[in-house]
Amino acid sequence: MIQFERVSKMFPGGTLAVDNLTLDVHAGETLVLLGTSGSGKTTSMKMVNRLTEPTAGHVRVDGRDVMRQDPIALRRTIGYAIQHIGLFTHMTVAENIAVVPRLLRWPQPRIDERIDELLIMVGLDPRQFQPRYPAQLSGGQRQRVGVARALAADPPIVLMDEPFGALDPITREQLQDEFLALEGEIRKTIVFVTHDVFEAVKMGDRIALLDAGRLQQLDAPRDLVERPANEFVEAFLGHHRVQLELMTRKVGALVKAGDIGSETTTAAASLHDNDSLLTALGKMKSTRADRLSVFRREQHVGTLSRRQLLAAIAESLGLSESSP
Repeated sequence: MIQFERVSKMFPGGTLAVDNLTLDVHAGETLVLLGTSGSGKTTSMKMVNRLTEPTAGHVRVDGRDVMRQDPIALRRTIGYAIQHIGLFTHMTVAENIAVVPRLLRWPQPRIDERIDELLIMVGLDPRQFQPRYPAQLSGGQRQRVGVARALAADPPIVLMDEPFGALDPITREQLQDEFLALEGEIRKTIVFVTHDVFEAVKMGDRIALLDAGRLQQLDAPRDLVERPANEFVEAFLGHHRVQLELMTRKVGALVKAGDIGSETTTAAASLHDNDSLLTALGKMKSTRADRLSVFRREQHVGTLSRRQLLAAIAESLGLSESSP
């Protein structure tokens, strides 16, 4: 879907922001660009929709070099959500969401239908929120509208630059969870920029870790955490390795080999098969349950016992009885 081929970006004054970057973003995946400030992650993402243009190399979308495309037309086919949202303050929520569809000359009934659909999708009541202005919204609500606007024209690609970074930790985690649930519905190719390794592991199908404009490792979250490619990756993960490993191990793997019993717990004491061991540990602690029901979508697939969970955590930490 998106290809970076030996891409470099040098800004006036000689700053090399991106250095010989080669990677592919697969159709339908969420690729996280991870790194500290100045690592080149945002610059790399902005070259996809030509908000920044490469100094060397090629960026291709669906096989077509972005530099051979009209930048305005290109941007209208790519959704874009940023940390500070960038909503137009003089426009209502409905008018903000409708910006790109109107530029594309969608008929008004189709625009109205799309606004309602998207507000419901991001958890906002259309009748209540359509007439509001950004100043009348909370930070979380503004971010939801920003995501809805990025999806308004149903683009195949969505670029997200620290989209939840300005929010408080509770709202941020809530929106991360909601967006993960939304991904299965929207089926987009997403490039997601963050400096937060926990967010990267949670949100990404794969993670591209950058440093000083150079790609250090491109891998699935579990492979990145368990098999760092070099000393920089080791140092970047640092003392978070244990917690990150528990985040990359999923409940579903335990249930397949574990107790496939009947549904015996309440909805409050339940998990999805794609939840991490860390999520399961937190849920088990908060509910004080000895067993949690596990679901795949709406289907009950089994139960996870406290004993199974603790054994899996001990194994991840190298503390199982079979460990030397």
